[in-house]
Amino acid sequence: MIIDEVSQVAIDLFMPDVGPDLDSLFHKGNPNELRVPVAEPESFKRRLNASGWFDEEIVAGGLISQGKAQSLKSMMTGWALVELAKGRRYKALPREFCLAVTDTRVVALGLSPWSEGGGETSSIDVVVKVKRGEIGSWSRGELRIEPDGRRPRTGYRGGTLHLGGEQVPVNWDADSNQVGELVALLVG
Repeated sequence: MIIDEVSQVAIDLFMPDVGPDLDSLFHKGNPNELRVPVAEPESFKRRLNASGWFDEEIVAGGLISQGKAQSLKSMMTGWALVELAKGRRYKALPREFCLAVTDTRVVALGLSPWSEGGGETSSIDVVVKVKRGEIGSWSRGELRIEPDGRRPRTGYRGGTLHLGGEQVPVNWDADSNQVGELVALLVG
């Protein structure tokens, strides 16, 4: 009996469970809100695959916002406020959403408000909470992104989301490699 307990402790110590840590994966243990650290490489892809929400493997994912990418000049003159005051161009999607790409389809997921800092470290870890449940799902050929080629100094890039007959201006963080990979998969 004691040998069994000692061997179990040794196994737990030297061979920890390699399954996902559900407390760090989901927000407060809620399986309907996935915590995704924005700054970590491939965090959307890894976390969405670990969530168990999809039957297919996610090959890319990232945050997209409706609206044009604003230049520094438009921000200084106040024109960026006019753009923000405009409503969403495409009413079926929220202003900010997560796009996840599989081999066969593209899925849009909603977001909860941003939260900053996990409290575990002294540095600020920006985390977004992705909601379970698809807002929209399309085959890979139905949705594409056409980058506009501009590189504003604000840190965001922009383009047009082509979805069926709709054309929606969108923008994303230019420094995010994972969104860059997502856009590269969805270009024309």
